[in-house]
Amino acid sequence: MANIILLQALAELSYSIAMADGELEPDEKDTFYRIMDEELMDDAWSAKNRFRLLEEKVAPSIEESYKFALFAIKTNRDYFDEDLKLKFINVIEKIAASVDGLRQEEKRLIERFKMDLDNLM
Repeated sequence: MANIILLQALAELSYSIAMADGELEPDEKDTFYRIMDEELMDDAWSAKNRFRLLEEKVAPSIEESYKFALFAIKTNRDYFDEDLKLKFINVIEKIAASVDGLRQEEKRLIERFKMDLDNLM
C-alpha cells in the first residue's frame, strides 16, 4: 500500500494544476480519475477521494493546495523516491495537457514544482 499522505498530496497538486487556468474543466477531472486508476490501481481511491473533496467541499486556492502537496512530500520524503517523483510529474503533465494542451499558467506551476522538488531532495 502506498503512503496515503503522498497520494493525497498528488491529488492536491493535480487540483492546483487543473485550477491554474481559473477553472476545473470536466476533461481535467476525467483525466485525473483515469490516470489515478492507471498509475495507482488499488491505491487510487485515496487520491480520488481527496480530489473529490477538494472540488466539492473545500475548494482551496491554488497556492494552498500547492503548499500542502510540498509539505506532504517534505514530511514524507523517506517514501518519496525518484520513481514516485517521476510519477507525480507524469500525472500533472497529463492532466495539464488534457484540455487544449499545456497552458502557460499550468506550465509555470509544473516548472515551479520541478524546481521545488529539486530543492527538497
